[in-house]
Amino acid sequence: MPGTRKAISLKLWLLSSLLLLAACQGTPSRTGFYDSPLLPGDEVEILRDLVVPAGLARVYLQQGKTTGYGGTNQYEPYCYFLLRDPLPAEQRIVPGVLVVKKVWLDQTTVSLDLPSRLASVLSFGWGDRSPIAWQFHIELSAADRPRLTLVASGAFDGPATAAPIRLAELREALGSYAEVRVHATPKAQ
Repeated sequence: MPGTRKAISLKLWLLSSLLLLAACQGTPSRTGFYDSPLLPGDEVEILRDLVVPAGLARVYLQQGKTTGYGGTNQYEPYCYFLLRDPLPAEQRIVPGVLVVKKVWLDQTTVSLDLPSRLASVLSFGWGDRSPIAWQFHIELSAADRPRLTLVASGAFDGPATAAPIRLAELREALGSYAEVRVHATPKAQ
């Protein structure tokens, strides 16, 4: 019997510890360094047609203007809408309201194709590390359209100083093409 009591006591202690840890998990916020500017339940309203060029699956926005990958200044915040597949003809993202379903943060890196000695001289204190950017992948959905992802990127910078995009920067990047509406209290999934 003493072994059984000990096992039951241990199980109760583990269960209560798990419940306590679950209770400590807060609701998502927008105030932490790595917190997304958009959370599940928020809305993105496309206000103007966005044209995705033939053969591509994305259209970039920076400072309120559309551009391609080559026209983006990656050392400033930017974003892009990502469709599922490229098509041989141009695609349009038409006006409408999309709801944020899921958000995740990813780190992306730029590979400097320079000789190692030159790369270390140009690294400006970054050491041997290439510049990085923190990118939020924001899955959007609406009943009347295919899945769409908004990728919101902070500026590329050294690993110690790179920062994720903030809500004001996201709004500036989208300009008059889209409007974001955030809820005061994030909705649970």
